[in-house]
Amino acid sequence: RIFYPQDWPFDDGAPPPSQIVEDWLNLLKSKFREEPGCCVAVHCVAGLGRAPVLVALALIECGMKYEDAVQFIRQKRRGAFNSKQLLYLEKYRPKMRLRFKDANGHCCVQ
Repeated sequence: RIFYPQDWPFDDGAPPPSQIVEDWLNLLKSKFREEPGCCVAVHCVAGLGRAPVLVALALIECGMKYEDAVQFIRQKRRGAFNSKQLLYLEKYRPKMRLRFKDANGHCCVQ
């Protein structure tokens, strides 16, 4: 199934504005409920800041500690996150909006 992209620009090196976070998490929640097990891709120009922050937010909302989310992403994308983004993720308080499991009992974000 083809999903058409969303465009949520925000400043390079900065954390995302709250409206983008809301839109991102709402998109994930609806996609994973509609089609359990589907994949959602996110990208930015260099793949070091904006996209990793959005992925980290999804992992944190799914129940992962921020440190574990950062480590997991950095294993896949060395050099991800700058100090401002790390501070944002450290202070981020999840509302557990993605804390549901698929049919196999796995978290919606992997």
